[in-house]
Amino acid sequence: MSDLPEMKFGHLGINVTEMQPMVDFYTKVLGFTVTDRGRSSRGGELAFLSRDPNEHHQIVLADGKPADAMSTVNQMSFRVAEFSQVRAMYDRVTDAGVKHVAPIDHGAALSVYFPDPEGNRFEVYWATPHYIEQPHAKPIDFSLSDDEILSVCEEKCKADPTYQPMDEWKSKFGNW
Repeated sequence: MSDLPEMKFGHLGINVTEMQPMVDFYTKVLGFTVTDRGRSSRGGELAFLSRDPNEHHQIVLADGKPADAMSTVNQMSFRVAEFSQVRAMYDRVTDAGVKHVAPIDHGAALSVYFPDPEGNRFEVYWATPHYIEQPHAKPIDFSLSDDEILSVCEEKCKADPTYQPMDEWKSKFGNW
């Protein structure tokens, strides 16, 4: 597909019902910075949020979603550099009183899922060096140490008949 331009994910826009509680959650609980606020060409309020100084915004909150409308966001996923950061986010959201927090071992990733105030699903994940066929989801037991969780994940992955090192899987990417 060499005729296609290289594309990387840039940002996500979310329609919201109540702007300020959403801004508060994303800034106070998840550590985003409001990089700009203003009005769209349609007149609605916008809040631009980022955790990366190289990205003006990673998320745009746009008001105008009816209060009775369901979220159409399946999930927003942010990758972290170390598994300990997944645990730190788990601790942060549970300490903030967020309900329905779900730490999940996917084999290829270790994640924590949780909703924002309007029910949009958020994921913070660390990519493991393992590939196993997806979907795969087992709860993570955070009463274990990080080393124990990583060991359980590795043992489970290596016992799976679809296991291969992620680097091996990557070498085959696009050749299916």
